[in-house]
Amino acid sequence: MDEHSSWAILRQVVIATTNHRGDVDVIRSSFGFGTGFADPELKNFQMVDATMPVSKETYLEFIGPLDETAAVSKWLTKIGGRGGYALSVQHPDPEGVKRRALARGVRVPVDVEAFGHPVLQLHPQDVGLLLEIDGITDPHTWFWDDFNPGPESDAAIDEILGVEVPVANPSAMAQLWRDLLDLEAGDRDDEVQLGGPWVRFVHGGPSADWNVVLRRADNDGGATVTAPTLPGVRFEIA
Repeated sequence: MDEHSSWAILRQVVIATTNHRGDVDVIRSSFGFGTGFADPELKNFQMVDATMPVSKETYLEFIGPLDETAAVSKWLTKIGGRGGYALSVQHPDPEGVKRRALARGVRVPVDVEAFGHPVLQLHPQDVGLLLEIDGITDPHTWFWDDFNPGPESDAAIDEILGVEVPVANPSAMAQLWRDLLDLEAGDRDDEVQLGGPWVRFVHGGPSADWNVVLRRADNDGGATVTAPTLPGVRFEIA
């Protein structure tokens, strides 16, 4: 990890769906993921959850409403039942992110503590998606370290390379993220580097129709990995 004082790591890609059990079964079967675990906090928000380790540092998470009272239920109805919902990004200075967000007119509807760490959520209408900022100062530490079973040794996928998110103005949105997270610019003006994985903004949004780019593992004997078809979100194998 770079010793620069400002850094950010993409930890979790969160997909929301009204067909939670079916979608999770498809993903586990397609990619060889194990059972994983559930975020214990989400039951308090009437949501079901399956968090699947992709690598030692990144996770693919599927959430769904337990009933129509869940806040995500109305949003899922609006978008057609499935789509990219949130990205969880670890950052050492959540107060700085909040200060810069408010100065830019970016709303911060959630400012709480979870598992002893500050957690912010930035409004999706302002930053293109629900951006969660998890304030954990050690880049080698994460929420799930104590009970994470780790990735499956024979999984067909072993890393999240990045996520493409449709927005109205890709370069402007990427610059806003870099400003909020206090990150340096990279080689592309439409992309934000997040500790290895990237978020790339593409024309066509705002939309929850994300493209999640995953890395094919070397341990599956050369067999072809077929990305599952789940309308509302796409998976690309690189």
